[in-house]
Amino acid sequence: MITSRKMLREYLRADVMANKKPSFGMHIIPCWWKGWYNMLYINYMRRCEYYRDARTGIISKIIARFYKIRMRRLGNRILIQIPHNTFGKGLYIPHCGPIIVNGSASFGDNCVVQSGVVICEGVQGGNHLYFASGAKILRNVTLADDIIVGANAVVSKSFLEPNVVVGGIPAKKISDNGFRNRTVV
Repeated sequence: MITSRKMLREYLRADVMANKKPSFGMHIIPCWWKGWYNMLYINYMRRCEYYRDARTGIISKIIARFYKIRMRRLGNRILIQIPHNTFGKGLYIPHCGPIIVNGSASFGDNCVVQSGVVICEGVQGGNHLYFASGAKILRNVTLADDIIVGANAVVSKSFLEPNVVVGGIPAKKISDNGFRNRTVV
């Protein structure tokens, strides 16, 4: 939840650093012709969160509505639906593609979401999570910190042990070499 302009700058800076995109101030370089739609989407999402959560008044509501419309239109174009206040700072979306996240889900900082990910309602997650392509997270699942969810995995139960890799249908623990201290994504 973004509650101040300083926090908005912090979130945007962390998102830009996670997505490895250069920026000037609080705005990303407008290079949507180079396939940077995902960063533009994250930028709209963060600004909409700020104007909805931190600001009051009719002008702020109008600006929030503007960013929400822009975010929804861009999301329909690149097939991404991530509601407000679901991910902490440092969200990394490496590829445009179908990503659907329920509004009741919540995750910590520095998460990576690949294309084809579907996250259902009531999902809770920690920091440093990696969702590989095609991962499905079902209802009311809790994930600890530093977990990698493998490609095409269907997670139907909670994993409370940190720093593990889960995969398969249904998902089970594969290894103890999770997302902690990784430098290459």
